[in-house]
Amino acid sequence: METAIGKLFIVSAPSGAGKTSLVNELVARAGKRHSLSRLVTYTSREPRKGEVPGQDYHFIGQGDFEAKIREGYFLEWVNALGSYYGTGMSVLNHVASGKSGVLVLDRPGARRVYEQFPAVLIWLTAPSLEDLKQRLMLRGTETEPQIARRLTRAAEEIAQEEAEKLYHYTVENGDFGQAADLLEQIVDKELGKKANQPL
Repeated sequence: METAIGKLFIVSAPSGAGKTSLVNELVARAGKRHSLSRLVTYTSREPRKGEVPGQDYHFIGQGDFEAKIREGYFLEWVNALGSYYGTGMSVLNHVASGKSGVLVLDRPGARRVYEQFPAVLIWLTAPSLEDLKQRLMLRGTETEPQIARRLTRAAEEIAQEEAEKLYHYTVENGDFGQAADLLEQIVDKELGKKANQPL
C-alpha cells in the first residue's frame, strides 16, 4: 500500500500581518491530528530579536546561501530587501512521505512553488496599511526607513493580489483568535476533516 501524499500549505502576508504567530498557532492546534508542521525556510539575514534558528528560519551566511543556489538546493529563492530567502527542495520529500507542512513565503515565492507543486495558497492580510504600520513599529526590530520600505512593498503586494488573484483563501487578521479559527478550518477542510463552522 502506497503512502498517501501530504498537502503543502503556503501562507503569505505583508510584513506585520502576523503570519508567523498565526502559523505557529495553527500548528499548535492542528499539528498532531493532521501530521502538520511548519517547514522552515532559509535566509542570509541576521536573526531578529526573539527569533530562534531552526524554528523561525535556518540562518546561514550569504556565501553559504549562494553556494546552495549553485548546487540547485532550493525549490525557490529570492533576494529581497538586501537578503536572500529560499525554500529547500526537502519540503517536497516531506510531503511525499505523507506528512503535511506549512511554508511562510512571500508572493513571488508562493507563485514559484505553486508552479512546481500543487500547494494550497492562503493570503493573510491586516485590516489596513495603518494597522500594519502600527504593528511594525510595535515590533521594534526595524528602523523607520526599513519600516517605510516594508510598507511600500506591502501596498504593492496587496494591490497585486487585488488585481490578479493568486491565493485560494484570504484571511484577515483583525482579531487573532478569529483568524486562527479560520486557518484551522481551512486546513480541516483541505485535509478532509469536518470543520467546526462552515467557511
